[in-house]
This record gives sequence, C-alpha cells and structure tokens, in this order.
Amino acid sequence: MMNFEQHLRDKHLKITPQRIATLNQIYNNGHMSVEEIYEQIKQIYPSISLATIYKNVNALCKANILREIKAPKDKQKYELSSDKHLHVYCEKCGKLDDIKLDTQTLEKNCSANSGYTISDISAVLIGICPECKDVS
Repeated sequence: MMNFEQHLRDKHLKITPQRIATLNQIYNNGHMSVEEIYEQIKQIYPSISLATIYKNVNALCKANILREIKAPKDKQKYELSSDKHLHVYCEKCGKLDDIKLDTQTLEKNCSANSGYTISDISAVLIGICPECKDVS
C-alpha cells in the first residue's frame, strides 16, 4: 500500500478518507471505472455516493494524480499517473493492460510528421488477449 497523503499535499488537495480509499483501490486493482471504484469503496464507506466518487476522480485527474483511459466500447477507466505508456484492450473480455515500450521514437515520429510538441501519450491498441485467444 502506498502513502498517498503526500501526493495529495503536494497537489494542494484536501486529504479525505474517500480520496485515499479511491487511490488505494486503483493502486491495488489497476485500471478501474468510476462504477467499479464506487462498488469497492461503498463496502468501506456505505454512505458514500456515486457523485462523490465522480467528484474525487475528476479532482485527482485535474491534479495529474490519476489518468483517464478511454477504452473502446467501454466506460472510461482510470489509473495512477506514472510513466508514459500505451494500453492494449481485449475486444472479447474487455481486459485493459499496460504495454511498457520506449515511447521516445513514437513521440519523435509524431512530432516530426505533425509539427506538434508532444507532451503525453494516450493510445489504446485493440486485439484479443491470450486468455480469450486460447478459448477460441
């Protein structure tokens, strides 16, 4: 378990049990939708509302503590902000995984072809995961 209190302090965000619980859920489970976070946290804080989770996730995204991933044909997922990386999405089961690749070449090529200065990467490659491929 990570200590997220310092991350919140550094970003000048109020430290609340709900925010800490949200960050811990994502840390422990990886990519999660707001609804998945809500289902987990309401077991700890039964009176919490879905609106509170949305507000906290939005605040944490604005502070660059969380990052939003737009998975195709699925609700947005959230992950802890970390190094730049790509994602793969299984079109059969909806599993979303990180791909750790050196993104510098991709960034340089995109910048050279577009004239843009690249500040971040958000890409989801779509395919079939090994587990679903084995079932086919």
